[in-house]
Amino acid sequence: MPPWVVDLVITVLILGMTYALSSEGAWGAALMFFDVMFAGLIAFNFYEPLARLLAENASAFANWADLICLFFLFFLSLVILRVATDQLAPGIVRLPGPVYQIGRLVFALGAALMTTAILLCIFQTAPVHKKILNAIDYQAGPPWGQGLDRKWLAFVQFSTGNTFPTYDESHPFDQEFKRANVFDPKGSWLIDHQNARPYQTEGQDDSVPPPEAGAAAAPPAAGATPTP
Repeated sequence: MPPWVVDLVITVLILGMTYALSSEGAWGAALMFFDVMFAGLIAFNFYEPLARLLAENASAFANWADLICLFFLFFLSLVILRVATDQLAPGIVRLPGPVYQIGRLVFALGAALMTTAILLCIFQTAPVHKKILNAIDYQAGPPWGQGLDRKWLAFVQFSTGNTFPTYDESHPFDQEFKRANVFDPKGSWLIDHQNARPYQTEGQDDSVPPPEAGAAAAPPAAGATPTP
């Protein structure tokens, strides 16, 4: 499939979600924006141990462990957060006309872009061809080179790396927690999952070397088995 077709489909999806969410007004779109953001953070922070557990105990789902766990955690978290916010804030906040119109479009577009970025990342964990649809690999940056998937992964990395306070080297807390987990510390998540996808173009190697010369490769995805 030509890359421009994939980019066009993604663009239509973003515009469709933006239209649907903007119809909920500024308050509803804002709630959905934060629901999507926190659901995505929950999914990406907890899917790896769950996928590892699934792969170890259900070999039939081993190749799909990452995709299943990411998808399940994201949409379950999104549904729970959506229900919770509807119950906690069922009313509509009245805003001045210009604020209402700008707010509903900004938050609706933001939620649509985040949802699309998360779905792109989930899609890239599937055990399919290394270049998905012959258009998406680690450097494609869909849609139209904007790299929504990279931006979301960078946000997750930033949020896990800067959530807690830091101390100087002499502080006992810094010494105790200096090994705190940071999501994708080498920035190689997309490469790792591309290498873990089992199928590649016949007669050529579609695998990608680690981002740092001489650095040990990060563990492969829990789902697919890397192709030699």
